[in-house]
Amino acid sequence: METNGLLAEVSRVHCAVAYDIDTDEIHDFRPHEIGKFLELYTRATLLIGHNIIGYDIPVLAKLYAGIKPSPTCEIVDTLPLARVVYSDIKQSDFPLAKAWKAFKAKLDAWDAQEADKVSRSEADRDELIACYGHEADLPALYAAQAYPYMSEAPKEFPGQFVGAHSLEAWGYRLGAERKGDYSKEMKAQGLDPWEAWNEAMHAYMIQDSRVNVALYRHLMDEGIEPLAVALEMACQALVCRMERNGWPLNVAAAQELYARLCQRRQELSTALAEAFPAWEVQLEDFIPKRDNKAKGYKAGVPVERWETIEFNPASRDHIADRLTKKYGWEPKEFTDGGSAKVDDEVLQALPYPEAKLLAEYFLIQKRIGQLGEGNQAWLKLVTKKGKIHGRYNSNGALTGRATHSSPNVGQVPSVGAEYGWDCRSLFHVPIGWRQLGADQSGLELRCLGSFLATFDGGAYIKTVLFGDIHWENAKALFGLHPDTVRDEENHPEHKRYRNVAKTFIYAFLYGAGPEKLGSIPGVTAEERKEWLASPEHRIALKAIQERFRRRRQPVPNGTQLCHIYKGELLTARFLKSFPALKKLLKVVKAASKKGYLKGLDGRKLPIRSEHAALNTLLQSAGAVICKSWITMAEKALVDAGLKLSEGLHGDWDPDADVVLLGWIHDELQVAVRDGLEEKVSAILIETGRQAGSPFATWKCPTDVEVKAGANWAECH
Repeated sequence: METNGLLAEVSRVHCAVAYDIDTDEIHDFRPHEIGKFLELYTRATLLIGHNIIGYDIPVLAKLYAGIKPSPTCEIVDTLPLARVVYSDIKQSDFPLAKAWKAFKAKLDAWDAQEADKVSRSEADRDELIACYGHEADLPALYAAQAYPYMSEAPKEFPGQFVGAHSLEAWGYRLGAERKGDYSKEMKAQGLDPWEAWNEAMHAYMIQDSRVNVALYRHLMDEGIEPLAVALEMACQALVCRMERNGWPLNVAAAQELYARLCQRRQELSTALAEAFPAWEVQLEDFIPKRDNKAKGYKAGVPVERWETIEFNPASRDHIADRLTKKYGWEPKEFTDGGSAKVDDEVLQALPYPEAKLLAEYFLIQKRIGQLGEGNQAWLKLVTKKGKIHGRYNSNGALTGRATHSSPNVGQVPSVGAEYGWDCRSLFHVPIGWRQLGADQSGLELRCLGSFLATFDGGAYIKTVLFGDIHWENAKALFGLHPDTVRDEENHPEHKRYRNVAKTFIYAFLYGAGPEKLGSIPGVTAEERKEWLASPEHRIALKAIQERFRRRRQPVPNGTQLCHIYKGELLTARFLKSFPALKKLLKVVKAASKKGYLKGLDGRKLPIRSEHAALNTLLQSAGAVICKSWITMAEKALVDAGLKLSEGLHGDWDPDADVVLLGWIHDELQVAVRDGLEEKVSAILIETGRQAGSPFATWKCPTDVEVKAGANWAECH
């Protein structure tokens, strides 16, 4: 259908179309026929549309007194469906765009050359007119007649559509059907394309329906599992509702925090300017072409030029230069461009007093960017009603994880991070409401346990549920006897072993390489000494360097080399003590050779490299479990007689009992009326425990923890 605006401001439906996918009949409805369309809409047993969940359905509900599809109607939105079926679409788009760009360049060059010939050649003009019988676009006709490579023309695919799932992008990919240029043509005439109905708009809408049907059929031909389709449709409806409702932001507190951070930034800038005074840099000599008595120039005599550089604490080049000049710092890590790597981690490890100030400056600048100065700063996005309407792509990552934008709530710092409490406390609920924070307990390791059950009979699951999994991992990682009892009072090193093991296992599961894994416990002076004294270790270290040489990568030395070696040693020891994981890795890597793995709900998971295969499988399992949980929870809340806010008018419904505020990976934030905390918490916990039940291969029980508070900081 075509309307006069986005959901927030829409006030009129101009026209609508219904395409019967069984008969290929097209039923179109003009402005005076919208009533007939609504009658058909409410009787439909299957509704298909592109962003129909995010736009068409809520628009009709907003404009026509809450009108909805039939409760038994199946809804298929081809936008989220395309994102599931082609979660790695960029990989196939890039070659298409590259080929079209190269061909288009040849095409444009040929057009320019031949158009010039035509304009200067009456003989050619007469020949073309004789051939085509009319004076059409002669340069284009000449080009069409003369291209020596037209048979080699690639599929047209403009670069701006790489990775896009719009109908226009899919029109180019499918080729058979293409969206029109109605909006572009109307704007070129100085007209508002959507102000009033017209025949061109109507034709454009009908063509859109053809493209949409072609896309639907194409996606269905890919054989996606019905379970995955149903899950994604329910999840899309949930996140769209969440976007419409918005999450209240404490604007006054945000402005106070912004002012405090800006003041601290200025203090740091002043201190760093004193630590690193301005310096002079000699530029290329200036050679005057003529005498200039006023300036003392003589023709042909070089004049020295100097520039005064003020230290910029945000410039990594300035930081590297000043630390090198002042302290003789020798960088150990470099960027792909060959510059010294300068970040929080590098600066925190340096012994120089200025390094700590610089690390704090980086942190402050990052927080200020999120809060007040970045393109997606919270204070820039908050509405007049005091809410942040963050965007969700429910299948934004190829693993099936959701991604966030405008702003990215997934990057709001945790409570334990510097200024984390201050930031999270800004996301709150108004008086008369309570905020509930629910999250899946230990989901990553439960996912691992479920996949390991085939190889260990559920032993890992039992340890996750009833034992101390991080101590078991510590024993495997540090080569301790399997019967070693954790005793931090008499063996203080046990605490360090467990902490290292906890960090190690999550890094390992997220696909960290040897260097990162080795840096977690670090390398002691005793270990370095032992490795240098041992021929066996020296050979292994040289083998690592040779491996990098063969790959034509920078050869590691010093700390970097030691971390890589330590990571490889730890991984080998860990897998030796963990045969079930070793078997799982072998099976997953073998399966990934076909280019994809199957997720819990049957979706295909593209695998770009073998080392990322296990991480992709686990992350996808976690995402699917969470989607199952939150959609189950939403349905259970409604079944319990609670009113969920629809947010059709850009704010919370005045009669709502529950508002879904935010979904961040394995965490759900919910607003509830005072007095409903216990009832809603029980529903969130119970559905969280049932989240794995729809999936035949899921083997590990899940659980949910819920906290209540007045804001995000208090309930997570």
